Amino acid sequence: MKKKLLAGALATAMALGMSFGVGATDDGSTQGTNTFVDGGTELSFWTFQELHVGFWTSMADVWNEQNPDRPINLTVTTGESHSTHSKLLIACQSGEGAPDMADIEIGYYGSFLKDGYLLPINDAVEPYEDDVVMSRVSMYGDSEGNYYGVDFHLGATVAYYNMDIMNEAGVDPADIVTWDDYVEAGKTVLEKTGKPMCAVETSDLFFPQCMMLEKNAQYVDDEGNPNLVTEEHAEVIDYIREMINLGVCEIAPGGGFHTEEWYGHLNDGGVASVIMPLWYMGRFTDYCADLDGKMAIYPIPVWNEGDVREVLQGGTGTSVIKGTENEQLAKDFLAFAKLSKEGCTYEWNELGFDPIRTELWDDPEITDNKDNKFLAYFTTNPFDVLKANGTDVTAPNISGAYSATYSTLVSTTYSNAFEISVDQDAMELLQGEQDSIIY
Repeated sequence: MKKKLLAGALATAMALGMSFGVGATDDGSTQGTNTFVDGGTELSFWTFQELHVGFWTSMADVWNEQNPDRPINLTVTTGESHSTHSKLLIACQSGEGAPDMADIEIGYYGSFLKDGYLLPINDAVEPYEDDVVMSRVSMYGDSEGNYYGVDFHLGATVAYYNMDIMNEAGVDPADIVTWDDYVEAGKTVLEKTGKPMCAVETSDLFFPQCMMLEKNAQYVDDEGNPNLVTEEHAEVIDYIREMINLGVCEIAPGGGFHTEEWYGHLNDGGVASVIMPLWYMGRFTDYCADLDGKMAIYPIPVWNEGDVREVLQGGTGTSVIKGTENEQLAKDFLAFAKLSKEGCTYEWNELGFDPIRTELWDDPEITDNKDNKFLAYFTTNPFDVLKANGTDVTAPNISGAYSATYSTLVSTTYSNAFEISVDQDAMELLQGEQDSIIY
């Protein structure tokens, strides 16, 4: 079943790639282009996600329609994430071979930001500031108020519930407000169904980071230094450890929420809920066909009733690389693609990304579209969660040493905390992890 799911997803990705003129290159990467325009300015773009190629080439065509006096011919190159980011960093360091623009995954972004390889885009963003959730722009910024990147989505974290399991247990997710409520509900689910309430990754950080952000705790401090050794972080580790001991939480098969083992387990109804951002909806539609019509989306639990029930997680900051010969054109196109109504509508309809442009949250053509595969798949409407929580959101601090800190967290910290050194004092463990960070 797992192989069939993955094969189907790959076939879909290949079909999308073919529809946007994506072709293989000699080094194994792929390229896509928009419709060629005579006299258009050549712009190069690197991304690590093939599904982003169609977005960028499509938005280039829309840009050309609306800006016939400033047309662009965009070439988008994509490859494996780690190698693409490494290649981009080397190009920036050497000053040779870098593209005009690039998608930079949030875990890598700090390395490019702290070394000054990106151009501020404030002037291009300014016309859109009143229309979008600026947290998804300002987080890709510096202490002086400069913005360097724009995300694809809000990335609001939610709770996904398997309603077959919840109904069998007689638990209504609407009654779950706090994490203590969630654990108590998990005990009932375990007793009635034999299924754990949730899972935690050992090779990524979404579950503990969600809990930490709700405590206003960050992995790096205001100066960008590693900040793992905090009481809040230790409390989160101990809380998850207790959930594991109770059987309410399990270690995710495969170690993370983006593995073949995990998708098969999730699709087979192996767990009652998942705490992940709204962009994870696409993982359900792509990899969990058997859960179609069974999954419901609710707000995440909070530590104390009355707390804000929204944090932002994951993301990709699109940036203009310093050294481009077309600074203003690249900046204006970036802002248009990511912040315009046209761009945000595409991101939602085609990619399932919760839009950072808030007017779409109340647009019935978006929120009530019965033909939208994401709205059709889930039994509750994700826009209800967005509107209930509003724009008072907490985003991660990704400045300074975040990239190096992130690398340690996903390679050793949480595998040690939840699987290897489960009896070690949390503060002692975190001190050892922080001491190992090189930045």
